Amino acid sequence: MRIKGVGFSTAVTLLAAMAVASCHSPRRTVVIGYAFPYHLNPTLAVAHEEIAQLYQGSGPQVTIVYDSVAVGDPAYAEVSRAQRLAALPNVVAVVGHGGSRASLAAAPVYNEAGIVQVTPMSTSRLLRSAGRWTFNLAPDDSVEGAFIGEFVAARLRARRVTIYYVNDEYGTGLRDGVVAELARRDVAVLDQVPMDLSSDFRTLVAASLKGGEPDVVVVAGRQHETGTIARLMREHGVRRAVVAGDGALVLPTLADIAGPAADSIYLVAYWTPDAADSLSRAFVERYRRAAGVMPQSPDAIVHDALMVVAEAVHAVGPNRAAVRQYLAELGRERPPFIGVTGPIAFTSGERPRLVMTHLVGGQASRVTGP
Repeated sequence: MRIKGVGFSTAVTLLAAMAVASCHSPRRTVVIGYAFPYHLNPTLAVAHEEIAQLYQGSGPQVTIVYDSVAVGDPAYAEVSRAQRLAALPNVVAVVGHGGSRASLAAAPVYNEAGIVQVTPMSTSRLLRSAGRWTFNLAPDDSVEGAFIGEFVAARLRARRVTIYYVNDEYGTGLRDGVVAELARRDVAVLDQVPMDLSSDFRTLVAASLKGGEPDVVVVAGRQHETGTIARLMREHGVRRAVVAGDGALVLPTLADIAGPAADSIYLVAYWTPDAADSLSRAFVERYRRAAGVMPQSPDAIVHDALMVVAEAVHAVGPNRAAVRQYLAELGRERPPFIGVTGPIAFTSGERPRLVMTHLVGGQASRVTGP
């Protein structure tokens, strides 16, 4: 397996070294495209090691070609990135893009070209109708929103909630899921506050608090918005739990932004590194060897997306239609793929299980107990 970059000039040292060191096999080469930010690139090294161990030279030679993503890239940049990846010789699938807006923008390119797109961390319900070649791995925003709403009402016993949300596909979708679940549980929503990176967060928080102090704050946003709002709440003397979706779980950035308020933050995850099963323990060991740090939830779910595509190629060969059919049959004609995050079956609804975590000492620890 080889890993190389496309569309930019500077490669991560580890990945470049692996590309140089890889052997040139006479087997047919199959390309998997990869469109994610740099911070997730150690996952590629882990997938390389695992595929080499599992298949030991049998089947096609798999090459992962990555095109670096910056969070917040405009839609036209995501379309251009998808066009570059789709044009690669021998590409059978792409894992990406980095978020709901990016994945939705890229989906028409892959569907028109007949290339499988596996989106690990995109939660928009709109991906259900993005096309038959798009497979969404994460539970969608209605499921995640209901999970957050249940935790806020049942575990934190909140009766009044304020919701801050990023005004994009991810934020509005998650907000809608939370609002629906809170309404079902008769929890009042004091305020729904839209925001983006250019917002004056200090003014937004102060204005919202004038309408009443919530029992819990929900943030349908990413690490910057979540950390900033948690810190400002603490500055206003509001010591309340701040509950955020999976998009905020970027460490240590989130904890650094939140500062002393980091211990107030709860986060949705797909997996935690303290999971006790053998697949998780092996993944943690490989990741720590590759990156020198503990893996987090995004690393695990992106790993599973890469591995389920590699398994499809190994099982049915490098034909695009056959790979798409393999993924569609998981959980029906074929058993679910067993990943680090759990059983995966796109069409039968098996997805990584959602886990609520709490920031403790800068790390996301699984919330246990009643």
